[in-house]
Amino acid sequence: MKTTRRVGSFTCGIAMIGFGILFLLNTLFSVVDYTEIFSLWPLLLICMGAEMLIANVRYSDTERFTLVYDKGAIVLLILVTLFAIGMGITDYCIQYAIKYGHYYL
Repeated sequence: MKTTRRVGSFTCGIAMIGFGILFLLNTLFSVVDYTEIFSLWPLLLICMGAEMLIANVRYSDTERFTLVYDKGAIVLLILVTLFAIGMGITDYCIQYAIKYGHYYL
């Protein structure tokens, strides 16, 4: 009997918790800027790649395990990345408008 192992779920969970904490810190305490959160998006790719490599090495026994890439988790990671990018751009535009006095909002 083969056991199915999903790759991507762990990274997605960690990313959701991490980005959620960062956005909460920004909202409540303004400790972290959106541009700083945006600059962390490559960590998602690094974590996803590391999880894939570890899963392939750890569960390389194809007779007992079947590796399945969690497409939903990967799509969710892409959406979180795009959201972080959008928030970073929005924060930059607002800061630019405040700094240079262009209030077209």
